Amino acid sequence: MDKVLAIFDSDSIYATRFMEYLKKRKDFDFDVIVFTRKDSLEEYLKNHRIELLLLGEGIDSGELAKDNIKYLYRLSERPVKDKGSEYPLIYKYRQAQEVIAEIISSYAKSENQTAPHVNAEGPDIITVFVPAPDEDKLTFAWSLAILLSERRKVLFIPLELLPIPVILNVPDSSQELSEFIYYLKEENPNIIMKMKSLLEYSGNLSILRGLSHGFDIQSLTKEDLITWTCELRAHTDYEVVVFYAEHYSDPMTELIRQSDVVYVPLLNRSFDKELIKECERQMDFIGMDIKNKLCKMIIPREECLNGKGITLQELQTLRVWSIAKQCINDL
Repeated sequence: MDKVLAIFDSDSIYATRFMEYLKKRKDFDFDVIVFTRKDSLEEYLKNHRIELLLLGEGIDSGELAKDNIKYLYRLSERPVKDKGSEYPLIYKYRQAQEVIAEIISSYAKSENQTAPHVNAEGPDIITVFVPAPDEDKLTFAWSLAILLSERRKVLFIPLELLPIPVILNVPDSSQELSEFIYYLKEENPNIIMKMKSLLEYSGNLSILRGLSHGFDIQSLTKEDLITWTCELRAHTDYEVVVFYAEHYSDPMTELIRQSDVVYVPLLNRSFDKELIKECERQMDFIGMDIKNKLCKMIIPREECLNGKGITLQELQTLRVWSIAKQCINDL
């Protein structure tokens, strides 16, 4: 049996409709149960474990067997959050996909902080290499990371020198990536523990981003990238780490060397094709054999972007989303 998400709300119609929505989602790996009576929930908890319990506002949780509930959330009827609440409050009167996205983000963050730092095989490291930055290529990287996170535990690290908000409904970032780079360069211990304390979450996807200045990324050395990727392979429980690298430098070529797969999204223009051809020539000149790991693909211009951010829902309608999905199927 999969992990159980249980809903107990005095509004049984809301709870039932929310359950029906979740059961239609093919990417949702929880069994979903609705309780309409408290005694039924109490009886269930005597012999079963609930991973996530969504409890309606005003329902007393004091008599529930908390040992069999891993995470409890309150379904709030008001958008203003009560800072004095014992459990996280989730505003329920909005689109179901927004409600579950907030719950899963909170759940992923809690699991990430408590999970053991063990992955015997180490994560696959994928780099989306973009020597000529473009919003369409960045959108491809986001699509790839999000799609992978629907199947595996994924960390996304966009190394953007000039970060701009392309995906709108992901958590705001401040300077987390810069803070991590400072910590890494000072050769501090436990860099993975530090990194995890700085992550933000969007659904199942863990993200490390946020700069005080693009120079922080440019300050990374080849040795820094070796240390970072080796620590990622040895001490994290991620299954995949996706880097987005948008400039050509010695440290970024080292990141490519350390990667298992390198995707190179190209616009259908001679400039992009000549640029990557020159990159390949220069890498070959320094003895880097990347033929077996380099995956080049032509991506379309998405006219709807036009310098504006898009939502996760809009992202799924783009042609670049389909291209990213095909890349994952080919892995």
